[in-house]
Amino acid sequence: MGQKTKILLINPPLTGSFSAGIFTIKVPLGLAYIAAYLEKQGHKPEILDCMAYYEEVEKQENGSYRIGLSEKEIIKKIKNFNPDIVGVSCSFSIYEKDSTRIARLVKQNSEALVVFGGAHSSANPDSVLKNKEVDMIVKGEGEVVFSNIAKSFKDKKKKSSIPGTIIRNNYNKIKINKPAEFIKNLDEIPFPARHLLPMEKYLSHPQNSIANMKGPTTEIITSRGCPFNCIFCSIHTVWGRKWRARSAKNVVDELEHLYQKYGIKEFRFFDDNLTWDKKRIIEICDEIIKRKLNIKWDTPNGVVIATLNEEVLRKMKRAGYYKIIMGIESGSEKTLKFMRKPISLKHAKKIISLCNKIGIWTWSTFVIGFPDETKEEIQKTIDFAKKSGLNFATFYIAQPYPGTEMYDIYEKKGLLKGGIKSTSSVTNTKYDTAQFSAKELDNLQKKAYSDFIKYRLISYLNPIKFYREFLNRIRNIEDLIYVLRMFKNLVKQEYSPIYKKEK
Repeated sequence: MGQKTKILLINPPLTGSFSAGIFTIKVPLGLAYIAAYLEKQGHKPEILDCMAYYEEVEKQENGSYRIGLSEKEIIKKIKNFNPDIVGVSCSFSIYEKDSTRIARLVKQNSEALVVFGGAHSSANPDSVLKNKEVDMIVKGEGEVVFSNIAKSFKDKKKKSSIPGTIIRNNYNKIKINKPAEFIKNLDEIPFPARHLLPMEKYLSHPQNSIANMKGPTTEIITSRGCPFNCIFCSIHTVWGRKWRARSAKNVVDELEHLYQKYGIKEFRFFDDNLTWDKKRIIEICDEIIKRKLNIKWDTPNGVVIATLNEEVLRKMKRAGYYKIIMGIESGSEKTLKFMRKPISLKHAKKIISLCNKIGIWTWSTFVIGFPDETKEEIQKTIDFAKKSGLNFATFYIAQPYPGTEMYDIYEKKGLLKGGIKSTSSVTNTKYDTAQFSAKELDNLQKKAYSDFIKYRLISYLNPIKFYREFLNRIRNIEDLIYVLRMFKNLVKQEYSPIYKKEK
């Protein structure tokens, strides 16, 4: 057999603000899945997650911060490993420069083929391939496509026509090859190659379990694809619109593996539609209960509340689910219609009430600042959040991410003056809308948090409400400690990222 292709997968350091959540470090599951699939095909990839070295913080001239492994150490790794192919994660538009900086370092210190992947790369290939250091893009799901790139590495002709890739042809024009087929049976993909990552770094991160009942915590994904068509979401550029899911046994096998190998006590299910299939979520819960896994879990990306009922929620609660995060997004019917969010506010209130009765913490995300949204519509969202019975709420400001319909709307309305603003985020926008300046939107976001928190604290002066929406969660010492911590956080307003000060 000939020499194996040497593959290095890199998650770049990021440059931005602490208020945008840049210090929140997660296991790079996308790269870990690709690495696991490559291993299954007989390759021996390595992963360099620069963000795992979060203690390395460097202040930039413009006041932002760079977090992650230094360029000196990155260059050292590239030279020592001498890769044939380097895969670089580029999932967010505002961090494109961080990814292309890695590509430049790779080209300066090796002769490797540079392949980009992630949501931004898939949604905005023209922007990415303007950088001559980037040779190829994986569009969409990465495992099979990257494996085919590795197989065709030495065959120039085959390499130029791999399904699921975007390249520059001989005339320096962008060539989009035919789409790759999505993986139908997700159980065929091995668990993420966490053994190639410094897991102890993620588990000892100071924010690893700051808002969780147990620690250490980690992320898991059990399904892919979203059939919805919300105008602000670009996830379909990677996973597509057809929902695909791993089997209940496969999911709980991974939970048990992480519980036993790394001592993980709480899991964050990062699915976009975990509860889409009622039968499957009940099977997952039954499997957790049967194996007597002493774990807790929640759903940071939200759940489809239309699929929830008392039977499902009680089963989830028994299996360790203690905090529901919903993507209600707006309290205005007009705004919901605009964003094409298939949600009933009446049903949302019903689910919140049901969770309060069962003893599940309730939290929802909301988005304000759509291109034509008025102050009246935004106030409806604030009022709904306040009076819905939610324990907690997060208020984001809409952003025109490439690959979303929102981006096209901003462009048509002339709201993208100066193009994509790398310093803009859902917690500190730099975009004006037809109704508000960016500064006014930031102030409305602050008002939303302030109004919500004051209303909740005042409502808890009513002992019946305080018991029903707060104290009835206490079943043991663990619950008591968590309730005290949550109440302290609510009072201190620690849940709003806009109150976090730059370090």
